[in-house]
Amino acid sequence: MGPFLFVWALPTMLIFALFMGAYKACGLVTRVTTALHPIMRRVGLTGRDLVRVVMGFGCNVPAVTSTRSCSDCTRCTTISAISFGAACSYQFPATLAVFAAVGMPWLVGPYLAILAATTLIYVRLIAPPEARTTTLSVDRRTFLEWPRPRAIWREARTSLASFLTAALPVFAGICVVAALLEYVGALERLGTGLAPAMGAFALPTEAALPVVLAAIRKDGIALLTADTAGMAALSPIQVLVAVYLAGVLLPCLVTAITVAREVSVRFVAKMLAQQALAAIGFALVIAWVGTLLF
Repeated sequence: MGPFLFVWALPTMLIFALFMGAYKACGLVTRVTTALHPIMRRVGLTGRDLVRVVMGFGCNVPAVTSTRSCSDCTRCTTISAISFGAACSYQFPATLAVFAAVGMPWLVGPYLAILAATTLIYVRLIAPPEARTTTLSVDRRTFLEWPRPRAIWREARTSLASFLTAALPVFAGICVVAALLEYVGALERLGTGLAPAMGAFALPTEAALPVVLAAIRKDGIALLTADTAGMAALSPIQVLVAVYLAGVLLPCLVTAITVAREVSVRFVAKMLAQQALAAIGFALVIAWVGTLLF
């Protein structure tokens, strides 16, 4: 887990921050914001909030801290959307690795479609009514221009600084804690205790431990590849449900800590309960409806 921070997560975050910086510097973010705002307002978000959710695909921590400039009626909803549907640079590559390991790379499309659809439904259910009447301070599309390197770096360095100072130290601490829990057998016992519940989703008991670890750090999803033969024996619906449940059941630990700092511990507790209930409900629907149809 330790080397993975610097081999994969940090370079991925750097690339993502530069791309987002380029999108902002050239005016594309503002253009997308104003174009999609009428659609997003129906579910309780603004166009600017959607940009912050997309930022979460790099790392949830800078995306959460960027919600400080959200309106009061949409900030908590945006944070919940980031926590639920923004597959970060840990979660999404681990998901791709599972699909590749079982020889089902074509599941990427259905996975993203289901993740987007369930996130929109979840946000619509939890958003306060006043969030669906918000307006943008920018009400027209801006002109596009070629981004300058200095402008790209100015936009990107805020996200990078947030990742390096807030997320990376916590991730490093998680590595140590996870190693100690593994050493004393606590993780295995947690997986064993959760194993009977996997039957409700038509999943094998081996899927329990990755679901537990993904709540600590999202690359725990990759543990589904530990038993490649067993995973290959699963149907596409079962593989999809296993990856989806591990990814959205709970946010990773560093995201939960960041949200507690930004909002409150009480809000985090409420958000975790809402997200877990929604994830379980969606996963059950996907598992059993998918089994009946396919």
